Amino acid sequence: MAFRSGNTISGKEGRLFLDGEEMAYVKSFEANIEKEKTEVKVLGRRMTGHKTVGASGTGTLTVYKVTSKFVRLMINYVKTGEDPYFTFQEVLDDKSSGRGTERVTIYDVNFDSAKVAGLNAEGEILEEELPFTFEDIDMPEELREDF
Repeated sequence: MAFRSGNTISGKEGRLFLDGEEMAYVKSFEANIEKEKTEVKVLGRRMTGHKTVGASGTGTLTVYKVTSKFVRLMINYVKTGEDPYFTFQEVLDDKSSGRGTERVTIYDVNFDSAKVAGLNAEGEILEEELPFTFEDIDMPEELREDF
């Protein structure tokens, strides 16, 4: 099958859910897995080998400032020590690409930081950038094939 530009997937054709609630005020979302590796030195080889020994999940959520939810989360942690974990589900569904719907769920999401106050004299729309970590990920079996 030949590649066609119409098969590319638009990131605008997606939705994000936090614990089952759609977040309509998302500007961007990105989650990454980075493999942790250790070096392996082998006699007779000049190049260092690398063995994967684990992985780490990180990401960034950027939202338009329309709620105080994330401020309250941080204040609650400072006041009570309660540090909640969440589940994100990303749904990517660009019908014009012909690819179908992709659903990726990440578990045990914990926010690293949140802007708790901010003003802008320029009149710009306020945004919040929320870095996070996560501990597990899944995708339905039928979507794990190579496209």
